[in-house]
Amino acid sequence: MRKVHLISVSEPLMLDLAVAIKEEGYDITASGDDLTEAAMAKLRLAGCVFYGNGWFPDRLEKSINFVVLGTEVKRNNPELLRAKELGLLILSVPEFIFERTKEKTRVVVAGSQGKKSIIAMIAYALNKQKLKFDYALTSEISELSSRVKTSYEARIAIIEGDEHVTSKLEKRLQLEFYRPHIAVLTNLIWTPASGHSTPETYPDLYRSFISSIKREGKLIYYSGDPVVSQLAEEVREDITAIPYEQHAIVERDGEAFLQTRYGEYRVCIPDAYFLINLNAARLVSRQLGVKDSNFYQAMSDYSLSSFL
Repeated sequence: MRKVHLISVSEPLMLDLAVAIKEEGYDITASGDDLTEAAMAKLRLAGCVFYGNGWFPDRLEKSINFVVLGTEVKRNNPELLRAKELGLLILSVPEFIFERTKEKTRVVVAGSQGKKSIIAMIAYALNKQKLKFDYALTSEISELSSRVKTSYEARIAIIEGDEHVTSKLEKRLQLEFYRPHIAVLTNLIWTPASGHSTPETYPDLYRSFISSIKREGKLIYYSGDPVVSQLAEEVREDITAIPYEQHAIVERDGEAFLQTRYGEYRVCIPDAYFLINLNAARLVSRQLGVKDSNFYQAMSDYSLSSFL
């Protein structure tokens, strides 16, 4: 049984990662500070070994296969220093996620807005078709039970692309690690809070992300954003760039229906971006083996049950 030690499971993503890989069959030990009673109970219920709040460097041993660092781990963390002393393999969360998904078809949804909605729709469509998938998310999505799901069986991995730095120790951006087979780029809205220096240099981050797409991969991009469209025009020749825009609807008797070649599908439209995000999710789902007709039926069920 492979052993993984996680440092800083007080971070929600790290907590869900610990539980997910324990369920997959890994031998898990974990540490952190300021954990709540609920978080500690979750770890113990899952069968993870947790020694209490604080750091326990003497508990680390050479038989550990991976040490995974949370984003807040500092250079002087006693467990990190001990892991280096033992010569253990130390990975950031994005590096570990890539390691666990490198044999799968990776879908990375990136951009300033719409990521959660697109992922929720893809997940719903895949579940309807009983297609198994793993996922790694930086935020909570109500349709999924946690932020992380890993397995040996699933051949698909859906990843929420985060544009921030990987950790206090690794200044590379999280988006740089995933090397998607299918990338989704929604729109780009620079703000001072984004952590990127200027609006002029902000697109360079996503230019680098697009260049990391695997050979013969797909870029599904929102054509309504001029910056995104410009980036799509620059893709390598081996990448297929697929634009999307707002899906067409017809309104009748106070209700909305998707207009498709398969007929009309009634939907509830909760916000102005729903029809744009739906089209992105449709194109991704098609690449993953979901027929458009099945996707439309799933989205009708999804919207009517979720938003009415």
